[in-house]
Amino acid sequence: MKIFIDSGDIKEVQKYLSWGICDGVTTNPSIMLKSGATSKAEAKELQIAIAKLISPRPLSVEVTTDNPEEMLQQAHDFVTWAPNIMVKITITDRQGGSMLPVIHQLAAEGIAVNVTAIMTMNQAMLAAIALENGRKVASKPAPFNHIISIFGGRISEEHGVDIASRILMEVREWLDLHKMQTEIIVGSVRTPENMDSWSTTGAHILTIPPDVLAKSQLSGRTKETVVQFLQDAAKALGALK
Repeated sequence: MKIFIDSGDIKEVQKYLSWGICDGVTTNPSIMLKSGATSKAEAKELQIAIAKLISPRPLSVEVTTDNPEEMLQQAHDFVTWAPNIMVKITITDRQGGSMLPVIHQLAAEGIAVNVTAIMTMNQAMLAAIALENGRKVASKPAPFNHIISIFGGRISEEHGVDIASRILMEVREWLDLHKMQTEIIVGSVRTPENMDSWSTTGAHILTIPPDVLAKSQLSGRTKETVVQFLQDAAKALGALK
């Protein structure tokens, strides 16, 4: 399983990269705004810097429109920024219209696609098929396996954590059954408990915000144990000649 950092904060990305637990980064416009970007130009500059920092690992950049032609234009622009860019495309537009034509075309062009905002098994299947069929006819290979982003947190809010886990397991089983290269990324991870639950579903990737990662390594009992170890070590050293 891989961990992506769900952040546009380059210092946070650098930290987790140095820890050896950053396999990629996911961003969106809200994340970039939160990270301090005040203009489209600043957001672009920061994302290019992150892409360079984490290379050859992937950086997901999200389109800011649901107009198919504009989506394609933005995607074609994004991939000129760095060779390790993935393009995030929502599974539908705001009216529920399918974005599968865009998804399939980008995959057929050899552009790595992250299909996002997936909530159901059926959405996951359709997205994966569109990606796989695009991959098969692409004149050049995409730099990474395509991914489908299943929003575990949002599914849990409506249906519960168990339903989210079941969907993730069923999608993984289906992908394996049909020998597809498309991978599952779990988005909307909001607590360390979510990490516990969804790390055992067969999902290939969890994309995790820095605050959740920070909490996930904490344990009061561990801190007590470390203190005891150090005290014991000091006593033992004091007794040695």
